[in-house]
Amino acid sequence: MYIDGDVLELDIEMDLEEVKALYLFIQDRLVYVEEIVLLRSKNGMPSTSALFSLLFWIKAKKPSIKIEFIETMNLNLEAYGMMNWMAHE
Repeated sequence: MYIDGDVLELDIEMDLEEVKALYLFIQDRLVYVEEIVLLRSKNGMPSTSALFSLLFWIKAKKPSIKIEFIETMNLNLEAYGMMNWMAHE
């Protein structure tokens, strides 16, 4: 996790404990974050789905926040291919 101005950069390989820490960190600071970027290495794979759950929670709390993969509704996971999903409002 790294904050560059109003952009929060997250590693897609965060484990559950890191996601829990991120949740505690972001609760009071969400008003200051304008964009969340997922960083990953060539073979970077998510280690827990909790990160995606948290990101969808963040988007619901602050709809104006930019999270590219949520807005495009797909994410290229290299080894697994393209992950696509549908959202119901």
